[in-house]
Amino acid sequence: MSTFRTVVPKSQDDVAGVLARADDVLLIGGGTLTVPALVRGDVRPSLVVDLGRAGMDRIEVQPDAIRIGALVCYQQLLDCEGVRTRLPLLHRLCSGITGGIQIRNQGTLVGALCAARPQSDGPAALVALGADVVVRSSGGSRVVGASEFMRGAEDPDLGPDEFVTAIHIPFQNSDSGYVKVKFAESSWPVLTAAAASGHVVIGGVADVPQRIPLPDLRVDAVRGVVAEHLDRIAPPQRWSDLRADWDYRRRVAPEVAVRAVSMAFREVGHD
Repeated sequence: MSTFRTVVPKSQDDVAGVLARADDVLLIGGGTLTVPALVRGDVRPSLVVDLGRAGMDRIEVQPDAIRIGALVCYQQLLDCEGVRTRLPLLHRLCSGITGGIQIRNQGTLVGALCAARPQSDGPAALVALGADVVVRSSGGSRVVGASEFMRGAEDPDLGPDEFVTAIHIPFQNSDSGYVKVKFAESSWPVLTAAAASGHVVIGGVADVPQRIPLPDLRVDAVRGVVAEHLDRIAPPQRWSDLRADWDYRRRVAPEVAVRAVSMAFREVGHD
């Protein structure tokens, strides 16, 4: 393992100051992805910044939205009444997060978003929920929509001196559905589908989540609209990995979308 220094900032201002002065930095929040990568030698930073004491571990329930700090773990979200009653899609995602109780108590939604892995649980759901991402640097803060934040596979919209402080999610005014496909209980998802407010977002078919408007919620219409959208994805953006190739994902995704939409909209399948 390579040698590195570690700092533990005590505030967001401290984090911003460290990033403004340093190069080759690794940020560690929950650590479920970053620490194993560090141990394996996949990343070799000169400086590790531990965000654990920077004051980003709180949930703020507002009248019409929720603000989730970057260090909030999945279990905190499960325990939050506002998430359970006003964001059932997010609650469903957290209750079935891959990795079980250990990941629920350590992993973070913001960490999953920043990792920007196409097939992971968080990205498609956050796009479906219309989440905004709060990004900070020494020059101030900016807000970017979740769909724009993920520029490509493992390519979040973050400069070298920037970090995410929180995500902001408006409360839902409609039913929603979340479904994922995976080959083993402990494995990463192959596909995810999140349905809300007349659209479905598919994760794992392309390098970024695919948001698909659904003007008609009947089963056959949903299946056809999703299939047509997938066929328009350019080959360089089509996603394949060791778990499944593009052809499998293209074949299965319309059915997964139907399941998510059926969960959200009870009238699906009825003329």
